[in-house]
Amino acid sequence: QEAEAYGGKTIFSKIASKKWPQLDHVIQQLQEFCRVPVQIALWGREVKAHTGDSSVPRTPREVQQAVNADTRDGVARRSNTVGQQTVLPHATLYCMHPGEEARELHTNANGEAEVVLYPGNFTLICGEGSNYDRLSPNQIAVPARFALLQVAVTASMKKQCTFYVVDHLNRPFPRFPLKLTAKDTDAQPKPLHLQTKVNGRGKGRLGRGIYVAAYDAKDRVPQEVWPVAPLTQELEVQDTEVPQFFQICVHRLRFTCEILFRTRFEEPVSRCPFVVKSPERGDRIVARGTSSDIGVAMCDLPNGRFVLKLEPGEDSPFVVAQFDIQVSDDGSFTPHERTVETKTVDVLINLVTPDGEPAPRCQFHLAPQFAEGSSGRPWEMSFVTDDEGRASATMSLLEPYVFRVKDTGKAAEYMPQEFVFLTDRWSITAVVARSIFGPIMEDRVVVAIDVSGSMQSYLQDIKASLNLALVQQFHKSNRQFNIVAFTGRQTNFRPGLVDCAPENIEDAMRFCETIEAGGVSNILEAIAHVLRTPGLQAMYLVTDGKCELGDGFLNQVKALYFACPARPRINTIGINCVPQRLTYRGLRALSILTQSSFRAVCLEQDMTDPVGQILGPGAPGGLDLASGMATTTDEEVGLEMDDDAEF
Repeated sequence: QEAEAYGGKTIFSKIASKKWPQLDHVIQQLQEFCRVPVQIALWGREVKAHTGDSSVPRTPREVQQAVNADTRDGVARRSNTVGQQTVLPHATLYCMHPGEEARELHTNANGEAEVVLYPGNFTLICGEGSNYDRLSPNQIAVPARFALLQVAVTASMKKQCTFYVVDHLNRPFPRFPLKLTAKDTDAQPKPLHLQTKVNGRGKGRLGRGIYVAAYDAKDRVPQEVWPVAPLTQELEVQDTEVPQFFQICVHRLRFTCEILFRTRFEEPVSRCPFVVKSPERGDRIVARGTSSDIGVAMCDLPNGRFVLKLEPGEDSPFVVAQFDIQVSDDGSFTPHERTVETKTVDVLINLVTPDGEPAPRCQFHLAPQFAEGSSGRPWEMSFVTDDEGRASATMSLLEPYVFRVKDTGKAAEYMPQEFVFLTDRWSITAVVARSIFGPIMEDRVVVAIDVSGSMQSYLQDIKASLNLALVQQFHKSNRQFNIVAFTGRQTNFRPGLVDCAPENIEDAMRFCETIEAGGVSNILEAIAHVLRTPGLQAMYLVTDGKCELGDGFLNQVKALYFACPARPRINTIGINCVPQRLTYRGLRALSILTQSSFRAVCLEQDMTDPVGQILGPGAPGGLDLASGMATTTDEEVGLEMDDDAEF
């Protein structure tokens, strides 16, 4: 009580607590009572080699960010000369005392960190992952005085070091995993891990001191499969202004071998598993992996003779194969490239039309593109698809074949076409284009052609197909025909049906050449006009359907059709109609109404196509209607909301 009267403070009282004092409790109470506020100002310094041009200082990124950060005195402190200090904002450091956990401190925008300590000696270290390694001073003594203690601490930046890893043959070692461990763990508590680039060089920041360089994978990979002999090389990072360059020499035990595998037609043997065995060690597996996308099998092998075996899966196009590999003492190896054979299997070929429908009863031919690749089989094979558009062919995978739909000189369901392809699968899908008219079965027909402005791009193909049909299906026959070109009005080739005399065929072909596109389409008036033809059995309506084809249109056609005693068929031919969209469904509903056929035909647009002009000469021609994403005119887009209408 007398001491307290003179300003003293009772830390522990046995009389008050009725307990014996405990040392830890007394020390804790003393620390709480003797708390001293400490303010640490952290400054940064990087030792740089002098370039002779003091007007262009090369300062680290942390220093550049801190320029003009400290304005407590109203004057900006700049780091404009080599070695000058600057404050370090938002940095992390640790304050430690023996027997206690480290205190984590963070500097503010002015490079200051504040903490409350008690009298004693404390050690300061930089934070993990920091670009700074040493603090000066690294210890502070907190006096037994109830007053703010201000301490200025300078941090030295770690030195940028370059490491060059070479093997015993003085060749760069690319992608070498390097681990640098400090002998003095207080200066660098955690090792530095880096990997060299293709040129064998790597960079990293290290604090001043002595380090041990070692192969980095020894904790994860057994030593017997290391590519190098055990490595222990000491390096000293000096406290100088001269940049340091270290060359690390390793003794290779394994050499990187890269073998390119290709088929006989230069296709890469990609993503194929392989193993490498050593016959000298009882076929022991020394390496395994998978070939890259370009067909390169890469592995690390010691010197000697080995056997590389390709192990493709059942769904792989490649056959099982094995090759000898010879690795020399100088790291050279043979071979560098090998040819791998492919499987010969039965491939299921699915033929579809551009609108995604199967192509039944399509006759086509397959032939190897190169005669030497036929493997003794006939040069050309002929096939016909079934009702689902499928056919099976025996083919060598990843071998180029020529696909042909030949011109038979007769009316055909599909257009002649030819393309080259190869496959690595057991099932493929190819698109075959329907001919515009196909076989015409009726004897008395009228061909009605939409020649409105939207048909400009397809008119030449339609004229050519019509001329071909006249020659192949009408010439020297007992049929009767007529041709009607329509827009808002109708233009007849003849007032009625005419026979197939040669002069009529010639006049009809000349009439086709005079047809020009322009105007708007009126399909309803054209149908009404054609249905008035005496003796008519069928009408072939060729249009892209860029007009109204809704329920009202179908109801009017239905009335016209049932008013005609002969009930002629209305066979519709849709040009570039997007599958299952309004035009496609409208023309199909029209054919179903009259118990006729609907043909969806895909034609390539000519050079007036604005899409092709925008994409340039490298753009693919034509339309992929099977995707269901193409549109031919604004009419398709504008009527998209009506696609849910059912006919």
